Amino acid sequence: MSVSLFFQLLVNGLMAGGMYALVASGLTLTLGVMKIFNFAQGNFYMLGAFITFAVSVSLGLPYPVAVLVALVAMALLGVLFYFGIIHWTMYQGFFSTMLITVFFATIINQVSLLTFAEQEKAVPSVVPGSLNIGDVTVSWGKLLVIACAIVIMIALYFFMKTKIGTAMNAAAENRDVSRLQGINTTRIFWVTMAVGCGLSGIGGAVIAPVMGAYLAMGNNVFMRALLVLMVGGMGSMSGALIAGFLVGIVESFAFQYIGSLNMIAILACVGILTFFRPGGLLGQPLPVPGE
Repeated sequence: MSVSLFFQLLVNGLMAGGMYALVASGLTLTLGVMKIFNFAQGNFYMLGAFITFAVSVSLGLPYPVAVLVALVAMALLGVLFYFGIIHWTMYQGFFSTMLITVFFATIINQVSLLTFAEQEKAVPSVVPGSLNIGDVTVSWGKLLVIACAIVIMIALYFFMKTKIGTAMNAAAENRDVSRLQGINTTRIFWVTMAVGCGLSGIGGAVIAPVMGAYLAMGNNVFMRALLVLMVGGMGSMSGALIAGFLVGIVESFAFQYIGSLNMIAILACVGILTFFRPGGLLGQPLPVPGE
């Protein structure tokens, strides 16, 4: 393998892994704080990419504005999702709420199909050109995606250290005790949904100039985010980032040698790791439904 190819695969893996980490972080927030598994998490990622296309291409507004619109729109949709559906079903059992999120994900897919059709939508590159170091050539756009993913995860880490972030952690530990301590759990839950869905939305917005926007992107990233959640562990943002990068790198190098069978290599690595560390790299084991 040449040095140039090695770095190309590495950058591709880090870029994809950063997106997996963002979606997985949204998953671990809603699962940890609200005890629900949001199957629509990947759909918010897809919508974030399509909104970026609509705002930056169809409306002709600057790309940073499109990213902001995608973030706010997905956060607001997450809040509406909570008050419209989740708020009334989350106490009816883990699996009942999970099925509701599957239903909501299906609705989003159908609406997106009717609105944007199946054709991939291209978003113009934000930073054209490439970084050239000797024989190594790396797209500036891909490096920007990696940098954005790291910055967003760092911002999320500090957000979880704030007062409301601490309240979210308290609700994740025991929602009944947190109520007795005066924490407004309803407020915590809708903020959790806003942050979780917003993470996916901004992920889709960031990746859109490199990968475009297409219907299957939400399902693809969701499947890998599940693996990142298992590898990184529950409740660990740093674990999600590290695991995201690991899964992305394994996927990138495996695709180079075994093509579409690369998922087998990912599953093998995840299986070995979770066998020796059921709680993941830096987090806790996934909660048992109903407990």
